Amino acid sequence: MSDHKINVDGVTVAYTDRGEGPAILFMHGNPDSRHAWKALFNGLGDGFRCIAPDFPGFGDSEPLPPEINLSPEVMSGFWDGFVDAIGLDAPVNVVVHDFGGPWLLPWVATHPDRVRSVFVLNSLFHRDYTWHRWARIWQTPILGELALLLSTRAVLRREMRLYAPGAPLEWVDETYGRMHWTMRRTILRTYRAFARPETVFDPWEERLLAALEDLPVRVVWGDRDPYIPAGFAERFGVEPVHLQEYGHWLHLEAPGLVARYLNEFLLRTEIR
Repeated sequence: MSDHKINVDGVTVAYTDRGEGPAILFMHGNPDSRHAWKALFNGLGDGFRCIAPDFPGFGDSEPLPPEINLSPEVMSGFWDGFVDAIGLDAPVNVVVHDFGGPWLLPWVATHPDRVRSVFVLNSLFHRDYTWHRWARIWQTPILGELALLLSTRAVLRREMRLYAPGAPLEWVDETYGRMHWTMRRTILRTYRAFARPETVFDPWEERLLAALEDLPVRVVWGDRDPYIPAGFAERFGVEPVHLQEYGHWLHLEAPGLVARYLNEFLLRTEIR
C-alpha cells in the first residue's frame, strides 16, 4: 500500500494508491480516514487500482481554508480537481460510506461521464433526512465544541460496541488516535455546513438520481444503523442489499463480505 500527498486547489490531500487496473475511488466518512478501507482493500485482492483520500481536515490532509464552504458545488469542483491531479483519465468506480456521500456524490451528480459505477454503504444524500442526536449536538454552537472536547477513547469504544460490535477494537483505538484537533474542528464545520438537508440537497438529490439512472449502482446496507435509517437504502434508485445483523460500519465489521459484494458488482459491470 502506497501513501502519497498531492496539492488540490492549494490544499495538501493525503491519499492511498494501491494496485493496478480499473480505478476505484473510496470516500470515507466520520470519524474515519483513508485507513478505514484497509481491510476491504485486502479482501478485494489484485486487479484494481484502489485510491482512498483523506477528506480535507481528516487524517493527514490539510483542512480547506475557512473562507471555503463545504457546499455540494464546492465539493464537486474540489474532487474533480483531485481526480485531475492524480491523472485519472478513464471513468472511475466510486465507493462511499457515511459522509463520503455528501462529500463525493456531488461530483458524481455533476460529472457522471467520469464515473464508471457507484457502490453505496450506509450513506445519505436526501432532503428529508433528519439528523441523529450526535449530529444535532455538533451542529449546536458551544455545545458541539464542548462535546468534542470531552470525547474520549471510552466514548468511541461505547458507540462502536453498540452500533458496530464486530469492528475490531484495535481499529477503534487507531481511529481515536487519529482524531486530532484539526479533524475535530472539521467535524463541526462539516455537520454545520449540512445542517439543513432540505436546503443543501435541493436540487442535488434530483441531480444525483438523474446521473445514477445511467450508471451501474449497488447499495449494501447494515440495517443496525442508528444514524441513517434502513429506509434510505431504497433511495438510490436500485434495490438494495439489506444485512440485518450488521450496523453502520459494515465494511469494518465484515470486510470480506463487503469485498465479495463489491467484486461481484464490478464483475457484472465488466470492468475486470
